[in-house]
Amino acid sequence: MKTIHLFRIYHSFLLKKWYLIIYLLFILAALVITLTTIQHVTEDDNHFNIGVVDKDQSSETKLILNSIGKGSNLGKNVSIKAYDDKQAHTLLKKHKLQGYFVFDKGMTKTFYKQGELPISVYTYDQQSMKSVVLSQLTDSVYQRLMRSMGGILAFQDLAPKASHSDSINVMTDLLITGLNRSGAFNLEPIHLYDTGSYYAITGFLTTVFIFALSLFTVLKMNQDTVLKARLKMFHFSKERLLIIRVLITWFYTMLWSIVGVVWIVFSIPNTFELYNWPTLAIHLSYYVTFLILWLLLIELLTTGLLNSISKVILAIVILVLSGLTIPTIFLQHIANGVFNIQPFAVVTNQLLEIILNNYILELHPSFYLSFIALLIINLAVLVWRYRQ
Repeated sequence: MKTIHLFRIYHSFLLKKWYLIIYLLFILAALVITLTTIQHVTEDDNHFNIGVVDKDQSSETKLILNSIGKGSNLGKNVSIKAYDDKQAHTLLKKHKLQGYFVFDKGMTKTFYKQGELPISVYTYDQQSMKSVVLSQLTDSVYQRLMRSMGGILAFQDLAPKASHSDSINVMTDLLITGLNRSGAFNLEPIHLYDTGSYYAITGFLTTVFIFALSLFTVLKMNQDTVLKARLKMFHFSKERLLIIRVLITWFYTMLWSIVGVVWIVFSIPNTFELYNWPTLAIHLSYYVTFLILWLLLIELLTTGLLNSISKVILAIVILVLSGLTIPTIFLQHIANGVFNIQPFAVVTNQLLEIILNNYILELHPSFYLSFIALLIINLAVLVWRYRQ
């Protein structure tokens, strides 16, 4: 009954200061919405429109164009469309195409005679990131075409009496296999985080930290009033009030986390599948609970200036050394990579992988042991304070 009454006292204070909570939620929601909006803008800007001009007009080049299709086999956010030379040049000047490549006249004959594929690439500059990527993409297509066409030459040498229809069928199979990213070789793809998506997720985790710390501090504003109202339970009263603050902060922070992660999942492009919801929920709960346990331990062991310094250090660890502002890849060579394996960084990387790539990282046992150790330390300090 005493604990329930403490909950009522704290909630009555929150009701009196409801505008603080609304103000805090408004700021955090604005931050998350802004980050997701920026992500959509950068996503549109990263789309590649590529043209293809076929001056050769041979059956082989037509097969190549059919195998390329709309660019779905070449990469994400890539669209490829066939144009004539004049159309492609006009669209390039208007920046409606990032570039185009040309199958030069006589390309097929040159290949059969010399073993080379004359392909020309045109971009509106040579320095921009998109021009560099287009050149690399074209080189990738060129290498795959060379492999496929090399297979065709080998087939003609091994089966000199094959009919034209058989040669076309083999060529089609080789081109489709060669131009498909996962068809020719069973390679593990390398995933790169889109900058907008990365900071949308890490920005959300930042808002979780800010919300928890702010609510924890707001509730402390009423602690003296609550203590006066509970003089009869003098022994262990401060610790009981602290535990109530922790529980209330944890509950409302979890609510904000659930709302935020649902918004993130449905507002940014990702490959997340619903069957990974339990893993996502576990890591989000871990993040919030681990954060609250650290705030509890700081309150139990420190006061005054030392308390403030401890919270500043915690903020630096979470905001700077956990991948929220600086990706952890830049921290892996500092202090023997200790910042990459600390729990907050692990949760950040795990959430990025789950949401953006639908992939679950393997976790070291220390990830769970650190949580258990922190929980035991908090319980030990509470028991020690109770017996005093």
